[in-house]
Amino acid sequence: MSVAVIVAYARDNVDKATIGFTLANAALEQGEPVSIILASEGVRLAQRGYVVDFDNGEPFKPMQQLIDEALQKGAALNVCTPCMKKRHLQEADIIQHANVRFIGGADVIRILKQADRSIQL
Repeated sequence: MSVAVIVAYARDNVDKATIGFTLANAALEQGEPVSIILASEGVRLAQRGYVVDFDNGEPFKPMQQLIDEALQKGAALNVCTPCMKKRHLQEADIIQHANVRFIGGADVIRILKQADRSIQL
């Protein structure tokens, strides 16, 4: 089973952003392939330096740790390019990792069609 997780929040809803990555990591721990889609304000989570002090508190892990673990476990981190542009972010502003991809609307639909399950936060 593959899982797609859409995270559309950052500091505007720390709880939803944190839960999205927590669930993505839970699926990865069960051996499921995971594609994380960062949309809307969620694209800021991939911005270099943005999550350094991003912490929802116990019992959750800090966002930096959640993102690092997801990438280390093989999650694809898909960042919405139109959402970035709306927020005046460029590819150079985004963390660099082999699993980070820049996507548009058609890519979101493709990822969701290929996933067995999706979670939207």
